[in-house]
Amino acid sequence: MSDRTIKKRFEKHVISKDNCWLTDLWCNDKGYPKISLNKKRINASRVSFQLYKGEIPEGIFVCHKCDNPSCVNPEHLFLGTHKENMRDMVEKGRSNKGSKNPQSKLTEKEVFQIKALLLETNLTVERISILFEVSRRTIGYIKQNNIWKHVNCVANSSFSNTSTDRNKNNNRNNNRNGNRQKSLEWEQLSLFD
Repeated sequence: MSDRTIKKRFEKHVISKDNCWLTDLWCNDKGYPKISLNKKRINASRVSFQLYKGEIPEGIFVCHKCDNPSCVNPEHLFLGTHKENMRDMVEKGRSNKGSKNPQSKLTEKEVFQIKALLLETNLTVERISILFEVSRRTIGYIKQNNIWKHVNCVANSSFSNTSTDRNKNNNRNNNRNGNRQKSLEWEQLSLFD
């Protein structure tokens, strides 16, 4: 099929050219229209880009400036790697990071609390994991800033962390034999309410 034939066929399906170009093509479950060419279903945005802007290098994505997956307006399309596409999604606030992620057990407020406890107390990862009812691995990842990077906690922002507080925490953590305290003193957490 020639480019001219493909273009004519493609434009036949464009039903709106206001701002975003919309089509009457079948869309997948994510809202991306597909067009059949040579017995293959292809993303219509890729076809649009190729028809109006040029070739797409292998392994490169066609991304949307307008964040409308149904749009095939070539002026709204740009090329990018998978990493660039993901960065664009995060910068535009469309990612499921943090508490937006349906698998998340924590909220941003709780992660702020965890980061403050890690920075300003001598509480162990294990104790904090028990407090927040998550795994030690999760607390460890938070501590290493591998997850929840978007939640910032500045030292001394939530706890007074005076020498008296540090001594209480040191005494509590050093008391590991026999008379070990049952759980963290919950009064510390009330500072976040």
